[in-house]
Amino acid sequence: MHSLIRIPYLAACLLGTMVLLPGTALAARDITDIPLEQLVETDVQTAAAISEQISQSSSAVSIVTAEDIKLFGYRTLADILSSMRGLQVSNDRQYDYMGGRGFGRTGDYPGRVMLLIDGFQANDNLYNSAYLGQDGLLDTELIERVEYVSGPGSVTYGNGAFYGIINIITKTGQQFDGTQVSTEFSSHQGRKQRITYGKVLDNGADVLMSASTFYSAGQNLYFKEFTTGGSDGVARDLDGERNRRYFIKGSYERWSLEGGYVSRYKDDPTAAYGADFNASPSRLGDANGFLNLKYDDTLSPVLKMSLRTYYGQYRNAGRYIYDGELFSERGIGRWWGTDIKFVDTRFTGHRLLLGAEYRQDYQQDFELPGLAQHRQTQTISSYLQDEYSLSQRLTLNYGARLDMGNDHLHQLSPRLGMAYQLNELTTLKASYSSAFRRPNVYEKYYTDNATQRPNPELKNELVQAYELVLEHRPLPNIRLLGSVYHYQTRRRIGSANIAPDTIQFFNWPDSHARGADIELEQHWDNGAYARASYAWQDNRDDSGKQMINSPRHMAKSSISYPLLGPSLNSGVEVLYMGKRPDDARATLPSYTLVNLTLVSRQVISNLEISASLKNLLDHDYTVAAPSYMLPERIAQNGRTFWLQCIYDFK
Repeated sequence: MHSLIRIPYLAACLLGTMVLLPGTALAARDITDIPLEQLVETDVQTAAAISEQISQSSSAVSIVTAEDIKLFGYRTLADILSSMRGLQVSNDRQYDYMGGRGFGRTGDYPGRVMLLIDGFQANDNLYNSAYLGQDGLLDTELIERVEYVSGPGSVTYGNGAFYGIINIITKTGQQFDGTQVSTEFSSHQGRKQRITYGKVLDNGADVLMSASTFYSAGQNLYFKEFTTGGSDGVARDLDGERNRRYFIKGSYERWSLEGGYVSRYKDDPTAAYGADFNASPSRLGDANGFLNLKYDDTLSPVLKMSLRTYYGQYRNAGRYIYDGELFSERGIGRWWGTDIKFVDTRFTGHRLLLGAEYRQDYQQDFELPGLAQHRQTQTISSYLQDEYSLSQRLTLNYGARLDMGNDHLHQLSPRLGMAYQLNELTTLKASYSSAFRRPNVYEKYYTDNATQRPNPELKNELVQAYELVLEHRPLPNIRLLGSVYHYQTRRRIGSANIAPDTIQFFNWPDSHARGADIELEQHWDNGAYARASYAWQDNRDDSGKQMINSPRHMAKSSISYPLLGPSLNSGVEVLYMGKRPDDARATLPSYTLVNLTLVSRQVISNLEISASLKNLLDHDYTVAAPSYMLPERIAQNGRTFWLQCIYDFK
């Protein structure tokens, strides 16, 4: 349904703005990030060092670092999230869909997990989608770390921080200290080129600029559902993909500016929405862009301020063939906003966070042949949190946020958390929180007068969550994290057929999710590293049935070992996904994937070579297809390879 609309001159505008910005030595973090505010004063750290600082947070936090990305050959954000505790990613040959805590129906655009890039909310304002594959805003080489905070986060971030938050921290120019170029080759005629420049200038400004392109011819794919009417069921030359990415980042003294842009074209082999099978052009695509300007200041020894203004835009378009005729549609979303935060520590034992935000989604449009739909939304929010240290061992975190919109779907989101240090090695955390998600404009207002009807009566989706977390560090290089939780989701938004070929979105009765997960990390002095996690989840709808594409069991392990000291490292990853129901309530079989990556860093000075084999054992497996596709299951890639060469000019 989505396809690319170009955003003229945005990249040039971003780069032009960058020339005018002086920048700084280290890009300023958002000084009021909650619950990760303990990271404010840190530079680059290992996951173990970071985890020590966040142990006082009342949430369960998992981290993937830049080193993990390199050692295990993660090429997209989808790869990174697939490796993390309790998260799952499904691909329907159009998009990657993220799920967590038992909720992850393929084709469900919102996903219910908020994506942040250095604090900027990167979900679009048409579908509430986070873009995780080649449609994502960032090359993984620009990522310093990815933080996953499980559980609702609406008390700080408002609409859409439903089941968790993914926060991406990007690198600074100082970390590149020159020009870096890379080239990649992969299966299905895949290739990618990237150039990145980062530097600390003589005046102390830190600047980072990067650009990349990607292309893949894709595969010829077989679908048994289309072996009718003389067709052999093979979609030929309809799996290609290409993109362009630009990213800038700079800071100078108290100011920082960041911006990104990505455009992607993706051919559609699935004949989605009842389109003609194996017909060209069947194409979709997307264009994402954002600017984020921040000013951080210390007003007094006990008062800090962060002021931010941001702009985002998203466009998509689709080209499909119906009965031999071309059908085109597009969506356009634009928004801007500003927020201000204060952190006050004047009261002994208290760390007060006070904030307010104004956001205007001034364009939320769908344009179809002979039919145009225009919407806009305004939201005013205020929030207050207090981190209260009752003693050296006991910390309380409580607060609330009020969001008021011109759609009259106002919402109050409270939170209460506790972190108690049982001893020097063990911390117990407990929390109650609530979150909400407004129905997006696609769910509420989109119609093509044929296959989908609007529902202006949709209400906010709500969740109440209870979670207990235990964090144990028997040694400085070992971290054990475990959690149990119970979620009650009210007025869950989902689609249903109101006619044989027509859907509409409704608020469904309550659903319940319960589960437990555990994660173990260990680092060794010789550079070896291991991480393993297991998640059990039971997510049921109002009829008591297991939710679509919700596995009961997930297990993941990653092991990195230096084969020849620092000159050659190996990374082995094993991912297990349990059985889960598809859209027709049939059971999808479980599967296990094995990925292998080798990284060579010192064969030639300033040259790094990485190679990966994904799905090493060439396992056949499928994921549940969305309801708007005829195939009930989508086959995933077999064994694929990837080779990357990175050279630093220093």
